[in-house]
Amino acid sequence: MKRIFAVVVLVFVVFNSFAKKDINAWKQEQSLPSQYEVFKENLNFWNGSYFLKEDQLDDFYNALTDTIGVLEKSVEQKNTQIRNLNSEIGSKDAEMNNLQEQLDESLKLQNSIVVLGMKLDKNVYSVTMYLLIAGVLVLAGFVFLLYKRSLSVTRRTKKDYDELKEEYETHKKNALERYTKMNMELHQTRLELKKGSIKS
Repeated sequence: MKRIFAVVVLVFVVFNSFAKKDINAWKQEQSLPSQYEVFKENLNFWNGSYFLKEDQLDDFYNALTDTIGVLEKSVEQKNTQIRNLNSEIGSKDAEMNNLQEQLDESLKLQNSIVVLGMKLDKNVYSVTMYLLIAGVLVLAGFVFLLYKRSLSVTRRTKKDYDELKEEYETHKKNALERYTKMNMELHQTRLELKKGSIKS
């Protein structure tokens, strides 16, 4: 019985080692790690070493380089996409900067006013106008005070003139009366002298 068992085990081991392995089974796998595992399982193994034919190695190498080529092509496509996206981002940044400059210019124009050919900020213009109006009001107040003072001086001068005129008229009238009176007295004295010289 032991012999039969040993023979069965020996036959099984020999059958397994000489059994036809599918050396192309790895080509059915989709991923590179699973292809490698199936490739390794279907190699001939003896005494800790793997044995393979040169065409098996060439096929696996071709599959490996094809996979690397596809991956490199995919990486190149992704790099191209990244460059395109970076270029698009750069153009969007430039467009955004241009729009920001236009917005700043628009705000500057909106907040400015043209006076005598000069662009002035509306706040500066408002402050200038308020100061100008305040200056005109102060000047008008000063002119009004000067006018009032001048009017007061004019009234006082006119009053003084009227008083002087009245005094002059009174003096003139008195002088005329005295002159007339003196002329009359002189005339009477002459008449009396003439009468007296006639008598003598």
